[in-house]
Amino acid sequence: MRVRPFSRGLPVVLAIVALFLGGCRSQSPRFYALNSIQEDQVISKRKSLAQNAVIGIGPVKVADYLDQSLLVTRTSDNQAVKAEYNRWVGSFKDGFINVLADNIGFLLATERIYLFPWRMSVPIDYQVVLDIVRCDGRLGDAAWLEVRWSVFEGPEKKLLKIKRSNIREPVSGEDYAALVAAQSRALANLSQEIAEVIQGAKKN
Repeated sequence: MRVRPFSRGLPVVLAIVALFLGGCRSQSPRFYALNSIQEDQVISKRKSLAQNAVIGIGPVKVADYLDQSLLVTRTSDNQAVKAEYNRWVGSFKDGFINVLADNIGFLLATERIYLFPWRMSVPIDYQVVLDIVRCDGRLGDAAWLEVRWSVFEGPEKKLLKIKRSNIREPVSGEDYAALVAAQSRALANLSQEIAEVIQGAKKN
């Protein structure tokens, strides 16, 4: 019986397809989360002048390219890459806000942190409004955090500070875990800047 060329090559084709599908299945997603500030990251451990102050965080605006589950890196100043198998464990925006709130509460020694929107009856002492412009980086190089932010005081919302922070934090490794660790440190630096403004207002 004569064997057709297609039939002779079919096992090879099936083996290649099986290897390809097996390789795809082996690529399982990895999930990451920003970390709150650690005690050894605090520049000053003096008693907080804003202890027990009521702090409101928000509204917070996030750049469109960050409002997703995939981590974003840069290969050049003008080229961004979405990491298909490296993702935030939840919403990037929610994670960023929650860690920022934890950091500010730790730095100012207050548990009275409220996230926008809060009830009108809450007596907010200081309100922090943010616009997250950039939060990405290059593997093995650095993480960048760029945020426009403002701090308002009291029910009359007196403007205390308006600033655009550009923070660069070196990455200690080549993988995404090292990048996210650097992003957490950058967020800690931003938290410190905001806390210092509130501390300064309490001195006056």
